[in-house]
Amino acid sequence: MDVFEIILGTYESFVIGVKCRFKSQQSKDLELVQSFNDHVHQASIRSVSCSSKYMASSSTDETIEIYNMIRRCHVHTILQHSGTVTSLTFTPDDSHLISTSEDGSIAMFETGTWKLKKLWDKAHKGSAVSFLAVHPSGKLALSVGKDKTLRTWNLVKGRPAYTTNQSSMSAYYFFDNIIWSPAGQYYGLPLNTKLMIFNVETAGIACTIEDNHKIHGITFITENLVCYGSENGSLHCYDIINKKSVWEVKIGDTRVKCLIKVDNRLVSALSDGHISVWELDGSKKPTESCSLFLDCRITCICNNSLRKSKMVKDESDEEVEVKDDTIIGISIPNKTQNIKNKLPINEVQNTIIKKKKSLSNNWEVSDNV
Repeated sequence: MDVFEIILGTYESFVIGVKCRFKSQQSKDLELVQSFNDHVHQASIRSVSCSSKYMASSSTDETIEIYNMIRRCHVHTILQHSGTVTSLTFTPDDSHLISTSEDGSIAMFETGTWKLKKLWDKAHKGSAVSFLAVHPSGKLALSVGKDKTLRTWNLVKGRPAYTTNQSSMSAYYFFDNIIWSPAGQYYGLPLNTKLMIFNVETAGIACTIEDNHKIHGITFITENLVCYGSENGSLHCYDIINKKSVWEVKIGDTRVKCLIKVDNRLVSALSDGHISVWELDGSKKPTESCSLFLDCRITCICNNSLRKSKMVKDESDEEVEVKDDTIIGISIPNKTQNIKNKLPINEVQNTIIKKKKSLSNNWEVSDNV
């Protein structure tokens, strides 16, 4: 029985799915197994994001690839940007996909049709846009760029709201990540060895966390507890209200590249390919429940939020009608083709096999039992 699925991007240009599941119907022990891998991109993956139906990935090859997570196939390619697509995020209502790029633009696409609905071509005065995060309400978003500014966007009116200059915080580094708390009361900005937590109500810094090593992966466990990973392979939990460390766990010797909270579990991904699932129990130290090693360098992570009631069973042989892949800017005849829901299975044992770039509907899948 599957518990959840995460999507990972890698330096080797693969998009990889990993499922967490119970080892058997009678067992409560968990295991991680690779569910698929796809090699549509031609360069390293920079961002992955999931809605209730779709998954999007971006790369230094300047493209955005769209996947239908119900039919488990690649369905669309977006060719909008002329630079590395640095971040992707779906709005909370799944209505739009927002992308940022080193070409200095922020683009908003309509989910499903993938038509460009809004484009800010000089979002940060022409400087590269590093990251954008949408508030849980879906009404506003924050973006950071190499111009060392933090910009607030009104997504209801579709226009910029105000700009905050952050250049005084560091002369050598710039922000490249933003993380919202679950209710949107706080947001975190990592800057080298510091993590600054801002309060939305007061518009000021709630606390500043300093570490001896560079801070990488960040996620909020609760509204007041933030967890981050560092360059030396340690996990840290910090209480924003009481301004104190709650726990620290050494999980490896390489940087903790990504962190994500899934239900009452924490998923960590080291840059060397080690993935672990941790059971959370309030303010106690987490315990590792399962792990997996992928022979690749991980760059990004997201949770496949597809509702289980909508998932297509792999064992089903029912034929469904799927439209041909389309690429923005290219006219393709409106034809359909029948494909089987059952995905092809290969013999991949947690290692990545390189294959040529392909825009075929069927993914390369590994199902390790």
